[in-house]
Amino acid sequence: MDLQRPEDDLEGGLDDLWNAVEELARDEASEEQRRQEYMEKQARRAQEQRAAMDLSIRAMAGELLAELTVNGNCTAGQLAEELGKLVPPLPQTEYRLAVETEALQPSDRLCEHVCDGAELTALVVESVAGEYYCQANSTRGITLCLEGSRRARCQAERKVGGLSFLHRAEGHWQECFSGDLTSVQITLDQAIGAMEDFVVSHELEMEKLHDGDLRVVKGEIRGGGQLDPNMLMGAPGNVFSRF
Repeated sequence: MDLQRPEDDLEGGLDDLWNAVEELARDEASEEQRRQEYMEKQARRAQEQRAAMDLSIRAMAGELLAELTVNGNCTAGQLAEELGKLVPPLPQTEYRLAVETEALQPSDRLCEHVCDGAELTALVVESVAGEYYCQANSTRGITLCLEGSRRARCQAERKVGGLSFLHRAEGHWQECFSGDLTSVQITLDQAIGAMEDFVVSHELEMEKLHDGDLRVVKGEIRGGGQLDPNMLMGAPGNVFSRF
């Protein structure tokens, strides 16, 4: 005869109860995970729907320039630059966008200022955007590109004998106005080192000359006190001529 002690029955019942609790907890966790995945999927879908925007752009005179479907996360500067590719403005000018009576800054994200189906106005203004070149000395030339989206790219080439050494940097720029004077603030990040694992920042201030060229009036380097002077992207007095 198999005699089972009462405490054995109690332990067996507790084990069954604990197993049932664990299974219920797993089911709840699985359900919570499914709910979380569903919510994330809905959020991504809503974000994608918000990102796609149908916009029309007109000139000041009312002429329709373009009807576009754009990503609402792009900036007004990026959209103006794309418009310039479709309908090129006059040389040394660019488009600035406005919605109703609000002028958009190039760095403004469209989704934060306009709604789907909105109509924008394209203003044509004088621009310093373009490509420039500076012959810093007999062995060193610097090419600077200021894009309408306010992205900046720079490349310095130094020639030693028959060899060329290139140094590149990227960043952003913006215009500053004071009366009739126009200055340009440029920040360029440059990766240096054998593995390019160290970054220094060039902060340049340039003034616009009457002929459209840019002259460096101030230059600073942040993050790298030991930077080789031959790697500098611009020094006070350097003049960058427009291509």
